[in-house]
Amino acid sequence: MIEPRLTDSLEHSSSSSFVRKYLGGIFLAICLILVSVFWGFSYKANQLIEDQLRQQGQAFFQEVVLTRDWLAQHGGVYVPLTPGMEVNPYLLKVPGLKVVIQDQEGNHYTLKNPALVTREISEIAAGQGLFRFHITSILPLNPQNSPDAFERQALEKFARGETEAYGYVEEGGRSIFRYMAPLPTKESCMACHAAQGYRPGVVRGGISVSLDATATLTQMRENRFYLIASAIGLVALILAVILFISRVFIKDLKKAEERLLEMATRDFLTGLLNRRETYRRLQEESRRGTRFGDPLSVILLDIDFFKKINDNHGHLIGDRFLQETAEVLRNTLREYDILCRYGGEEFLVGALKANLEQAAQAAERVRLRMKDLRVPGGDGGAIAVTISAGVAQLRPGESIDGLIARADEALYRAKGTGRDRVVTSGEIETP
Repeated sequence: MIEPRLTDSLEHSSSSSFVRKYLGGIFLAICLILVSVFWGFSYKANQLIEDQLRQQGQAFFQEVVLTRDWLAQHGGVYVPLTPGMEVNPYLLKVPGLKVVIQDQEGNHYTLKNPALVTREISEIAAGQGLFRFHITSILPLNPQNSPDAFERQALEKFARGETEAYGYVEEGGRSIFRYMAPLPTKESCMACHAAQGYRPGVVRGGISVSLDATATLTQMRENRFYLIASAIGLVALILAVILFISRVFIKDLKKAEERLLEMATRDFLTGLLNRRETYRRLQEESRRGTRFGDPLSVILLDIDFFKKINDNHGHLIGDRFLQETAEVLRNTLREYDILCRYGGEEFLVGALKANLEQAAQAAERVRLRMKDLRVPGGDGGAIAVTISAGVAQLRPGESIDGLIARADEALYRAKGTGRDRVVTSGEIETP
């Protein structure tokens, strides 16, 4: 007979649950670290790219400012008035300003002010796909220099004391990086703008720089995708490793727990339940029997003259008898009965759902099987033994201690009346 093993509780043991939670916590911590690292790396890379674009915008802005300052210091520049070239009509409105001049040979020249030169340079650069400038102010002489939405917001920031503005805008399906810095009014600007109420040192305009950042942002998005894919792949790899380790570790842990449970609840020599575990199970069966009205009996068995076997044949032979007795109990009794090595050469059987008569019959079967048992001795001969048994049935309101005590009294009477017999505590009820 094979006894049911106590493995159900192991499957959901607290130790295995703790290991899973512990490894899960490690996995979450690693994931958080990886996410933080990859996010920080992506953020830093994007920040570096944005800083690079901003520095380019600053450099182009400074170049335009230097060009504009040179033009302003010289009052603008006169260029040949070629066929098709229009004279700046807004300069004609400035009192005392010579917009068109003629040399001694009769060639005509028109004045190009800094704003117009800036716009024309911007048109040339934009035509080559490089960049675009735009000089603007709150009150421009030329309506073409009126600010757009980005420039108007930037001018409002400059009025509050900020020194630059930048950001991304979408234009015609392209991503454009916009940079703008203020232009304080200088003394050289007063020739054209004095009539508008400008004063030196006051910020009334600025120059915006537009750079095509489509390719750069596309590369940034691709890099972000590769980073995310790498992070997901690394997390998946770590998860697979942790799952593998946890499965192996939990499997070994379950084996160790099972072994510890065996050691804690079973007798090492015979493999039967020990006294402590048997007592716990009998208490459970007692409560269950009270609820459902099922009988519960115990059989207390003792190997007759066991001390003589140890003295005459040695403890190894005695241990062999204990093991064989346990095997007889397994093969003779029911699978769900409680089998216990109670102590020394004593064994206890919890006969579940069995009344006194049924338990006595089971004890008698064990006695007969033991009487037929033969164990080889050290001298080559066979050694036989007998057993005595006491049987008792649990009474209403009786404790397990009281039940075992009555079975022990019955066993004592069996020993005192000649051994090799089964004695019950109380009379067997007959139908």
